Amino acid sequence: MNLVTSITGLLLIEKLILDFILPSWIPSIEAFEVFMGKWPAVCIIATINSVVSFWGFGLIFALPALFKVKSWKIQANKDLDFKLLLDSLPLIAFNFVLQVLVGLPIMIYGLPESSYDWRALPSTDVLARDVIIWLLVEEVCFFYVHKWLHENKKMYASVHKIHHTWTSPVSFVAIYCHPFEHLLSNVTPVLLGPILCRSHAAALAVFLAVGTIHTLIVHSGYWFCDDNGMHDEHHAKFNVNFGVMGLMDSLYGTYQLPPGARRPK
Repeated sequence: MNLVTSITGLLLIEKLILDFILPSWIPSIEAFEVFMGKWPAVCIIATINSVVSFWGFGLIFALPALFKVKSWKIQANKDLDFKLLLDSLPLIAFNFVLQVLVGLPIMIYGLPESSYDWRALPSTDVLARDVIIWLLVEEVCFFYVHKWLHENKKMYASVHKIHHTWTSPVSFVAIYCHPFEHLLSNVTPVLLGPILCRSHAAALAVFLAVGTIHTLIVHSGYWFCDDNGMHDEHHAKFNVNFGVMGLMDSLYGTYQLPPGARRPK
């Protein structure tokens, strides 16, 4: 059920932005490309998209924890460790810069020239196909990489344990992890599907923004997101919920919701 909800929700957001919001911006984007050059303009726009979606929305979803709001908190007995957050920020910032520096060349060289034709946006059928493939590829890849990082004792001790410093997370720590893990577990599963589909860059930009906001919310520590506290429970228990949507966890018997979650009927 969560898979259907995720596919439907992402497709609706893609259609809303590509059909009703982006068209009015296309002349400005094209003028910016003429002024800056095509690829510098693409890099600047993609970077702005990343900054706004991560740092802008990250701050919004960190505010309840920063102000120690108890309402809607999943782990109500735990408050934000502000000193730990400050200590975590340098690695978070490093990983953010790393994902931009690695992601931009993958987008530019991994997608065809037609992906950057702003006057030829994808149809509903193409978007629906892409959304399904994106989410399934992300779910499967993230699940197996994440599960491996837990089950391989050497990898957990030297790599993944860093992320689990946070047993009660806050939004920004979504990318508080070893840089190797960030590239393998966070960046690759998200970019692989669009590259395989040869998706349109505009659709990919929406997917990246929505995916970033989603992971910020599921790390917020509050009942804001569609995962029903699934990932927060992973940080509390370590041995459950290795995937994004619960599909692979349901197959492997590792799906578990925290106390207070809405139970499916």
